[in-house]
Amino acid sequence: MEFDLETRRKIYELIKKSPGIHFREIERRLKIAVGNLQYHLRYLEKKNLIRSDQDGEYIRYFPKDCQLDDVDKKILSFLRRRTSRRILVYLLNNPNANNKDVSKAVRLSPSTISWHLNKLVEAGIVEKRKEGRESYFEVKDPERIVKLLITYKESFLDRLVEGFVEAWEHTERK
Repeated sequence: MEFDLETRRKIYELIKKSPGIHFREIERRLKIAVGNLQYHLRYLEKKNLIRSDQDGEYIRYFPKDCQLDDVDKKILSFLRRRTSRRILVYLLNNPNANNKDVSKAVRLSPSTISWHLNKLVEAGIVEKRKEGRESYFEVKDPERIVKLLITYKESFLDRLVEGFVEAWEHTERK
């Protein structure tokens, strides 16, 4: 069997539970030395159990039988980034917010927020609407993002996501 080694099984299980996870995050969560992790990831890829996708500066790992389409993978790659995830959760709760609103809520500088918002707009995840000199931002497909947040909430290790999902599920029941 492919999982003779406990380490390899742990890596595979983490990737299955957290599709789109990147190398350093696997290393951090499982506390595996870089060389050892590289060896096991190559083995799992060679055995066709996982696959890797280049995402800018990250290599993200997915189980081979992953049912996510390219749009979901792109959204998930942004949700795996803490700042982008915080921005998206804020925009889900506050559609048509401007940079200043997001900056205050997320507690990061307007320039940092602007950089992240521009990346989200370029990726087609967030829409930007200009009114005079002011820009307002809104999530393009909120249902899709909420579905990914709910499906993979445990993999984010984030209280913000847990709180959002609880509130969302509570309002859905009413």
